[in-house]
Amino acid sequence: MLQQIQLIRKRLKKLNKTSKVLMKAGLWCLLALTSASAILAVYNMLAPAEFSNLPLLIQSLFTYGFLVWAELTVGAVILDIVFQ
Repeated sequence: MLQQIQLIRKRLKKLNKTSKVLMKAGLWCLLALTSASAILAVYNMLAPAEFSNLPLLIQSLFTYGFLVWAELTVGAVILDIVFQ
């Protein structure tokens, strides 16, 4: 298990600068959209009758956060492989 983690860290260090920037941007998008959905979920618990479509918005933010993260991560890896 430790050898696999070290192998992953070694390969991540070899990535191009552009790929690293894309991966970091994806992580920040994931954190931002997940945080926004968590804040809206708490708001929905405190005042549930104000906006009827809020649960759908919370679910969409959470889902799209992971989709953007996955797309940017896979795109960064593909760019690194193509331009290596």
